Amino acid sequence: MYLHYRHPIPLNSNPGMVFPPRRFTTILDVARFTARLIDASLSHKDILNHKALPLERATSREPGQPLCMSQYYRILGACRLPGKTRDSQYISPIPKNGEQVSEHVIVICRSQLYCVPVQAEDEICAQLLYILDDAPCLSNPPPVGLLTGWKRTLWAEARNDLMKEDRNKRNLELITKSLLIVCLDEGLPTTFNCRLQRGVKGHTAGARDETNLSHQMIHGGGSIHNSANRWFDKTIQLIISGDGACGLCYEHSNAEGVAVIQLAEKLWNHAELLPASSEVPAACGSHLPPPERLEWLLEPTDHKRIEEAALSLDNLIKDLDFQVYRFAGYGKDFIKSCKVSPDVYIQLALQLAYYRLYGKLTATYESASTRRFRLGRVDCIRPASPEALAWVTFHLVSDEKKLLLWNEAVIAQTTEMVENILGQGIDIHILGLREAARETSPTAATPLPNLFTDPSYRIANKFLLTTSQVSTSTNSFMGYGPVEPDGYGVAYNLKPDCIIFCLSAFWSSEVTSTSRFVQSLEESLHAMQALLTRPT
Repeated sequence: MYLHYRHPIPLNSNPGMVFPPRRFTTILDVARFTARLIDASLSHKDILNHKALPLERATSREPGQPLCMSQYYRILGACRLPGKTRDSQYISPIPKNGEQVSEHVIVICRSQLYCVPVQAEDEICAQLLYILDDAPCLSNPPPVGLLTGWKRTLWAEARNDLMKEDRNKRNLELITKSLLIVCLDEGLPTTFNCRLQRGVKGHTAGARDETNLSHQMIHGGGSIHNSANRWFDKTIQLIISGDGACGLCYEHSNAEGVAVIQLAEKLWNHAELLPASSEVPAACGSHLPPPERLEWLLEPTDHKRIEEAALSLDNLIKDLDFQVYRFAGYGKDFIKSCKVSPDVYIQLALQLAYYRLYGKLTATYESASTRRFRLGRVDCIRPASPEALAWVTFHLVSDEKKLLLWNEAVIAQTTEMVENILGQGIDIHILGLREAARETSPTAATPLPNLFTDPSYRIANKFLLTTSQVSTSTNSFMGYGPVEPDGYGVAYNLKPDCIIFCLSAFWSSEVTSTSRFVQSLEESLHAMQALLTRPT
């Protein structure tokens, strides 16, 4: 369903991930670290080319069941391609036995795009040093990458016109077939989206806080900052800036977060574990040709479209109400001591936080992996249950009744979660029926069945609270935008002694506020702890 989406994919679809910032002291440090990430990506692609990824198996809820690995093979070398009514995907083909494949990456620096062949680490490092030296000396190029952040149909029309020129067509093909994109950024100013930070202090890059870093990874900061340093269609964009900020932005249609995070952390650990090196790569003194800079042949209509795309994306970015909140009261160790699934616990906390703000529950989406099934992606866990509603009104009842309602809500949420991951959810099945009906009922003479036109169906699928647990083994985290104009997006990452929340909404909404939601969430988490630790 991602490919039918017609809105811009930054904020609305593409998540951003923040890694622990690095401490770069020289431009060589930036180039060396980035080269190691690229080198590790090539090694991983070689594993994919040999179909040698080990099979993963479920570790809980009927453990041992094999998990579909197809997503892992659709990340490197993949790209989304815009279409007028539906997008398509380019997936890098698996080479035939014995076939040698030369890979390349696209490096974007100050809106200049370079094609870099992936060779040995020293040679990659030398090429990156050339780019970091060359790009600042050039006049401002046309920021073609901004078109990828435009509405999909408009971008499709613009791309079709660009393809009419052979030079542009070759550029687009190089980008599409590249292993990944590397974005060598400038850090966002500390004044960008400046706000009071609630919770404990987390990552910083200079004076920049985690919320500022997240904006850089999700969208780049707008056309005057790094958004032209992106190609939002590319499945993987590694982002590194000179102030030490590191992360990625990924296009969502090919894979879920777990596959992307595993790849990202593998690349990160490879670069981290290698000893620091201040040696200038030997390739700098060789006759290694400089990387090819991609130049565009544009018509006045192309420039006009870029201006319109820039304005559209800038307005979208200005409207994003986003913040990272680290709750330090406790983490998953305490939750496990209460003999509750940490995910169930957080979902009920989110229901309580929403109820405290609005006096009601709302349709809530939580992603549930369905990788136990071939080509499975996710189904929808719906935490807004009757049992959850009964529990969030617990302030009206006795302590004994509160615990009883809590236990009933936990059982209901756990059952819903297990049914979904075992393939017994309702949403994907109904989605399949709806799409089948559309294929067989394409005209007004044969309308969709009443189920799909009933107001209750629309209400049930208007998710004002879109959530997902995004676990990492490193001290990194992922965030994304809301899916509804009056809704919230909430990604959470449970650590042993804290919980990282990434919350999003839109400033233009008169009913949402991430600051108020964070306050309500904090109060809810403390209230739940008090309830579960009260002497009986």
